Formats: sequence, C-alpha cells, structure tokens
Amino acid sequence: MTYRLTPKDILALGFMTFALFVGAGNIIFPPMVGIQSGEHVWIAALGFLITAVGLPVMTVIALARVGGGIDALSSPIGKAAGLLLATVCYLAVGPLFATPRTATVSFEVGIAPLTGDGPLPLFIYSLIYFVLVIGISLYPGKLLDTVGHFLAPLKIVALTILGLAALIWPAGGLSPATADYQRAAFSSGFVNGYLTMDTLGAWCLGL
Repeated sequence: MTYRLTPKDILALGFMTFALFVGAGNIIFPPMVGIQSGEHVWIAALGFLITAVGLPVMTVIALARVGGGIDALSSPIGKAAGLLLATVCYLAVGPLFATPRTATVSFEVGIAPLTGDGPLPLFIYSLIYFVLVIGISLYPGKLLDTVGHFLAPLKIVALTILGLAALIWPAGGLSPATADYQRAAFSSGFVNGYLTMDTLGAWCLGL
C-alpha cells in the first residue's frame, strides 16, 4: 500500500527539510564569508554555494535513489568503512561539533546582548534549550507537524525579517577582502561552505 502525499504534506515536508538544514552554521558562515571576501564576494559565494547547498542536495538525492539509507549508499566502500563513516557523521553533527554550536550561536546572537556573555547565563539557556530539543526529539513521528508546520515557517519569517533589516539598516560599507580571499576567493568560500556541515547532516538524514 502506497501513501500519496497531499500538496499540503509536500509543502510541509519541504519546509521541514529546509528547517533541518538551516542551522547555526548557516547563520554564522554566510555573513562571515560576505564580510571577509569584500570585493570578491560573488566568486566566494559561488564556492560557498557548491559545498553548502550543492553537496547536501546531491546527498539527499543520492539517499533517495538508494532507498534513504546511508548503509546502502556506503555499500561500495564496505560494511566496516560504511559503519565508521556513519559513526563519524553522527558524532560530528551530534555531540562533538554541530549540536553545541546550535546552542552557543543562538545564545550569542539573541541572549548574550541582554544577559551578558557569562558562564551562568549560557548554562541556564543551554539547559532550557536542550530540554526543548529533547522534548521534540522524543516524538520523531511528529517531526512533520512540529518542524514542517510550525518551526520552519517561523524560521523563514525570522530570516526574512533579518535579511530585510540588513538591507534597510546595513551595519557598514563594503570592507576590503582579507588576505585569504584576495589570494583564493573561490576555494576559501568552498571550504567555509563545507564548514556549515550540511553535507554531513544530509548523510545523517538517511540513517
């Protein structure tokens, strides 16, 4: 028996995919690349988009073509290597790098200007933040409802407001490019796009 998604479900699924990918790394690195690349911003943006957008999309398509599992996608390299790859991806996107970054970035951007950048406010905020994350994660079957129907539209609205505010009230003029971007704008953007960790995150969506 096959289940046909309604247009509303497809839209919510697209929103959910957007929300799962757009995280702390996507808030940090695009503005950083824009500021540091200066007059080379478009060349740097091209490199950034390849690794921050192109590779994750290709990974999702590849996972869909093999049935949605990292074990099937990594089968050509062997079972042991595939298990090692999955473990590394999970640790990188989980407790070692990406998960702590989601709390610290949101704290620095939204809370620290009000409470100060101290260990106690960060601890209290992190505790509340991860309690909410655990509450959502305990019900994976409701991800489409919680993320697709609620969190994703909220995130899109917030990013739209942020983008419009940056256009209307810019923080300053165009800065000169840093030495790295003057020397190799494309590859610097390419590396920073990979540092969003969306490609590894796409792998984990198939686990």
